[in-house]
Amino acid sequence: MSDKFVRAIRIDEIAPGGMKTVEIDGREIVICNSGGAYYAVQRRCGHMNAALELGTLDGQYLTCGMHCAQFDIVTGQALSGPVPADLGNESPPPKLAEFLQHAGMQMKHVRTESIRTYETKLEAGWVLVAP
Repeated sequence: MSDKFVRAIRIDEIAPGGMKTVEIDGREIVICNSGGAYYAVQRRCGHMNAALELGTLDGQYLTCGMHCAQFDIVTGQALSGPVPADLGNESPPPKLAEFLQHAGMQMKHVRTESIRTYETKLEAGWVLVAP
């Protein structure tokens, strides 16, 4: 085992499709179980700093629970920016519509950055991460 790897969690702590946050050397890291393959990414979304473990994991695609920005957990690449809320055929109340328009103008300059990934490996029932 390389000195740079540290034990993060036991492999049975996350079901396939699940995620768990750990702190290693002062870094918040999300461990993702993608069908039995384990990946580690920074905890905070590259769009608005939301906690990524509150989102969803579908294969290697992690969707932020706040604004639905998507990331590849293998590469960390930002695949899409935020998705606007779908109100269907309904119009929001006038004050809400005004707020959403203002928020949209403020948010149009916020970019979605790729997220950091960390090297992982499995050893003796543990997921090890190189922070």
